[in-house]
Amino acid sequence: MDYEEEKKRYVSFCGSYCHTCDWFTGKIRRTFQSALDMVEEYGFGKLLEGKADVENLKLGLKILANSSIDSGCKAEAKENPEDRCKIRQCCLRRGFDLCNECDDFPCDLLRSNLGVVKFHCIENLMEIKEKGIKHWIDKQWKEHSVCT
Repeated sequence: MDYEEEKKRYVSFCGSYCHTCDWFTGKIRRTFQSALDMVEEYGFGKLLEGKADVENLKLGLKILANSSIDSGCKAEAKENPEDRCKIRQCCLRRGFDLCNECDDFPCDLLRSNLGVVKFHCIENLMEIKEKGIKHWIDKQWKEHSVCT
């Protein structure tokens, strides 16, 4: 495996790993498709009648089930002030592959991002900085069985 290539393509700027992301793997898409199938197969319309708009529920599930699989944080990275990810834009402006390359790491932008906190990205970046990218990617593959 080319660890530098893996880092450049599948380790996000904030320290999450695409191969373990539910958007990237398609898990989210499959989950919403399963929910839509169940709503249609089991006729939940009668159960929800008067309580929820079943057609809008089905439309929402269909939209999410057909959403594209995420190609990865860095796949189409380019400077764009309209980008929803301020972390990505910060790294691109500064020329970093990872936030831990910055003298301000870990900054308030990272600390205040709910996804970064939820997925322990700061800890990931600290481990990458301390033990190296090869060690960290190997650990991710082992823990999440992404190599199978």
